[in-house]
Formats: sequence, structure tokens, C-alpha cells
Amino acid sequence: MTAAPGPDEAHQLLLDHADRTLTGRLEDPAVVAAVVGVERLVVATGSTDEAILRAALAGEPVAGTDPEVVAALVAESEAHVTAGLIRRASGQSVDAAVVNPASGGYDITTDATLLRAAVRAAQGSIDAMPYYGARYGERGSRFATTDSAWLISLAGLGEGRAIRQVEWLSRVLAARGMPSWLLETHLDALVAEVRSVAGEEAVGALPAAANALAHARRQHVDDDLVRAAEHWAAEALGDSLLVPHTGALVAAAVADQLAGVTRDDSALLDWFTDPERVTPQAAAALRAVRQRVLDHAR
Repeated sequence: MTAAPGPDEAHQLLLDHADRTLTGRLEDPAVVAAVVGVERLVVATGSTDEAILRAALAGEPVAGTDPEVVAALVAESEAHVTAGLIRRASGQSVDAAVVNPASGGYDITTDATLLRAAVRAAQGSIDAMPYYGARYGERGSRFATTDSAWLISLAGLGEGRAIRQVEWLSRVLAARGMPSWLLETHLDALVAEVRSVAGEEAVGALPAAANALAHARRQHVDDDLVRAAEHWAAEALGDSLLVPHTGALVAAAVADQLAGVTRDDSALLDWFTDPERVTPQAAAALRAVRQRVLDHAR
């Protein structure tokens, strides 16, 4: 009987890929987990330097980082690599569950370069929108990574098929409180990351998919109204804002409702106006912002 992989084996595999030189298609689930784990450390440390990444993996202090956050990332990465080693031993193929056990196992890109780009785009989107962390925590971060890696796998489809797939995901996410504007902006970030490492050809149908989401939103809530809602919310709520960009998110949820992406905007608005999170006055002020958006929407 083959012994189960231990933490030392998983840790060593992460160290083996700290140089980030691996390219091409990945067929080993453990290597996929290691590549993702190392790239998450790249984002957390703000460095691609192999020595810094090795220091982070060794638990040594890294300037400008929160030691607890880095330690948690390393521990999670080791757990994912260990699970990948088990999958390797049993001959299982690569899917999203390698780095996100709750995903259900959908397809993701297995190109090492594009996988790294997916991780960077996902974490960049999360950092730019604190709402993700406030509402979805680490679970949201894991899904952002695998959803991003799935989106890259759509690049080679025809534009029509890619757009339909992205529109499907936008409906799923919007029903869970993530307006399609968030997916639109994430696709823009993903396209920029892919272009920077693999060129224009690699982005394929992704820009068309992002443009399709933007076009649908702008039919009802254009960019100027998104910016106006941002200002209205900041002005009305001040220090009572739960997270930055609250007004833009409310405007985006209204756009989804008007475009028929969602039945209504309650999945987002109910969270922002929950009496356990905000005062009745703050909730009323945010509802007034929402009404202003509706009054100005097309």
C-alpha cells in the first residue's frame, strides 16, 4: 500500500516551483496546486523574487506583509498540494477542485502561464473591491481564482459561445450578490494580465465577452451614473459606508434588475441594509441613493 503524501512532500513541491519558470500545459494536479499556491504568494508579498517567495514558504518574515496572512496562505497551499498528490496517485485529472474543493470540479486552464495570470487577476479584483472580502471572505478568494481560471479557458471559443457562457456566469453571480459589473471589470483585469504575458492572440473572445456585459449594463446604467452613485453614497453615508464603492455596487445591481439579469436587487441591497450591520438611518440613506439611481436610469 502506498503511503499517503505528507506535509513535507507538499512543502517541497511548493519550493520546487518558487522559481516560477514552469511553462506549458500542466497535467499533474499537485503541480497545478503548487503553481497556484506560489502565485498567490506573489500577490501577497508583491514580489516575484524567488528568494522572497522561498522565505515566505519557510515562514520567515517578509517586509510589508502580514505574517498571519502569509502563514495562512502557505498552510492552505500545502493542503491543496497534498490533495493534488492524492489525486495524482489515483490518476485523477485536473479541475477546479484541485485548488477549490467547494467548486464542484469544473474545467480550468492548465497552461502554467495563463494560470498564473488568472490568480493575479482574481486577487487584483478582490483587492480593488473590499466588498468581496467583507461579504465572502476566503471562500470568495478561492472561487475568484477558479472562476478566473475557467474564464481563461473560454478564450478559444467563438465570440458567441464565450459571451453566452459569461452571461450565464453573470446571472449566477448576480443572484448571489455580485452584480455583473464586477464580472465586467474582472474580465477587463483578466484580459490585461493575459495580454501582458501571452499577447493579443491569447485573450481570444474575452474582450468581446467583457464588452457584451458592459453594453447590457450601459443600456440602463451608464458609466457616468455609476460614478454619480458612488458620489451620492459617499455623500449620504460618510463614515457609515460598509465598504468602498458601495454606491457603484448599488447602481450595478439596479442595472442587473433593469436588464433582466436578476429579478430584483435584493441579493445585494439586503446585505447593505441589514440592521445587524447598519443603523436604520444609514439603511434609509442607501435606499434613497438606490432610488436616485432608478430615477436617472434609462
